[in-house]
Amino acid sequence: MNHTDAVTEIIKVIPETQEDFKESYKTNSPFMVINVFTKQIKKLIKDNDQKILIKSIQKMNTLYSKGDQALKNAIENVFVYSLDSFTFCCEPAYKKMIFDKMSLSLQNNYLHQVYKSGI
Repeated sequence: MNHTDAVTEIIKVIPETQEDFKESYKTNSPFMVINVFTKQIKKLIKDNDQKILIKSIQKMNTLYSKGDQALKNAIENVFVYSLDSFTFCCEPAYKKMIFDKMSLSLQNNYLHQVYKSGI
């Protein structure tokens, strides 16, 4: 699956993203596609919309497992990298629910990014 296929899959989960994807520059690269999806997930976390949030995280899992290398890189560098900033102020139980819905490979990638020593 490439980033063009991902746009179709994301719109199925969050129909309002169709408006965001109408601007062609937002669909030119996997990084822009995942950036739009990540912003929507951030909004769902902020709005406490658990039903669509869970579906979105599951869709991100699918995109990561079935996506081409470019899409996987975008997910790792945009979505996984951003997770800490959106879940920082969440209640521990809510944060746990979010991470529990992530695939094991995404969780491991997150842990690798967070705990990787730069020294």
